[in-house]
Amino acid sequence: MQKTIIYLVIALGMMAGCVKQVGLNEGIAYFKAERYRSAFIKLKPEAEKGQPDAEYAIAYMYYYGLGVTEDRKHAWLWLNRAAQLGQPDAVTAVRLLTHKTTK
Repeated sequence: MQKTIIYLVIALGMMAGCVKQVGLNEGIAYFKAERYRSAFIKLKPEAEKGQPDAEYAIAYMYYYGLGVTEDRKHAWLWLNRAAQLGQPDAVTAVRLLTHKTTK
């Protein structure tokens, strides 16, 4: 009986991880399909939880006004968060934008 409970707890934990990925995967699919408002709705909660790819996508949408009102301050905030977590595109963007503004 105790082994059954342990296996059940493990299985439920694995399923929770899959559900967590669904929002991210759906958001990325919407983003790639240029359905930016839907992408924003799916990715924002993931970004708020600290998912770096979602943070970068949210920054991108804010920067270019895709699915949301253009807001460079919010874009910069999300971009920095993603870069600090090592998201490669965000790291590159921060370098480029920092270099561009210091010239």
